[in-house]
Formats: sequence, C-alpha cells, structure tokens
Amino acid sequence: MPADWSRPVDVDRLADAGEIRETDLPLADLPRLVPALASTEGTAHCRIVFSRERGQPMAEVAVEARLGLRCQRCLKPVWLAVDDVSKVWLVTDPERADELDPGIEPTLAPEGRIALRDLAEEELLLAVPLVPRHEGETQCAPTEEQAADREQEVVQRPFAGLGELDRKSTRLNSSHVSESRMP
Repeated sequence: MPADWSRPVDVDRLADAGEIRETDLPLADLPRLVPALASTEGTAHCRIVFSRERGQPMAEVAVEARLGLRCQRCLKPVWLAVDDVSKVWLVTDPERADELDPGIEPTLAPEGRIALRDLAEEELLLAVPLVPRHEGETQCAPTEEQAADREQEVVQRPFAGLGELDRKSTRLNSSHVSESRMP
C-alpha cells in the first residue's frame, strides 16, 4: 500500500490544492474490513478528489472492488461488486458538523488530518450488507456431499422419551394407590 494512504494527511492543504489521489489498496491491508471478508485476496481501486465548499474541506471518495463475503445462509463465499462514490465533509471541529449540508455525511478529521485508507475503507464498509447472502436460495443448495452428510446425521429429539416416562409414571402411581387401598 502506498505509504501516504496509511499515514494521516493534511485535509486543508489537499482541499486547497484540489488534489486527486488514486491507488489500488490490497484488501488484506484494510483492518476494519478484513473480519467481514471470506477472502482477502484482491484490491480495491480508490480515488479521492479533494475540494473546498463553503470554506469546509470535502472529499469525493470513489471505490471499486470485488469483495468475497461469507453467505449467512450456506456459509459459502458470495461475491459483491462494489462501485460506489460518495461525498464527505472533512470536519475538524465536530460542533461545525451541524452547520453543514445534512445530505452529505461529516467525517471527523482530528487536528485536520486523516488517513486516506480510512476514507476508502469506510466507503467499502458501507457497501457491505448487514447479512451477506446469495441472491437466490438455489445458489445456497448443498453440494451432493453435504446432502449425503445431512442424511446420515442422527436426528436428536431430547424430549421424545418424555411421553413414555409420563405413561410409566402414571401407571406406577395408579398401582401404588390401588395397593394402598387394599384391605
């Protein structure tokens, strides 16, 4: 990963210059995204365009990637194509966030600095569904081997014997009552 993408940079300087930064980030180098991935192979193409609006630094963050996630239905990999662009305010003073356009999300840039990797990673995290899964259930159908394994599984019914125990208990109690009434 380019060193300047992991180190915090001065957002005011980049916004004033109208800088454009572009790189391919390895998915394995995105620490907040990695736990959501089934595969860390591949890269995310990232492009960040800095500008200034109403005196406030702003960034347009574009990411393009193919993310390997884990389907929560079948636990097999499901691939998500991400091609997203969004604008964010780069806020150095959290109290100013309320004064900005509410249609654009504010992102805190402590002391006027932020790591470009964090901006790109946040955009990718927003694209990941809460519950990743294949589009259709047919893609989640078990393989022949998995189906055979399921057929061989023993079905456990922990309460199946309770009915029989209850009948035995009732018979024992009724015979005990009958014996105690005998002269």
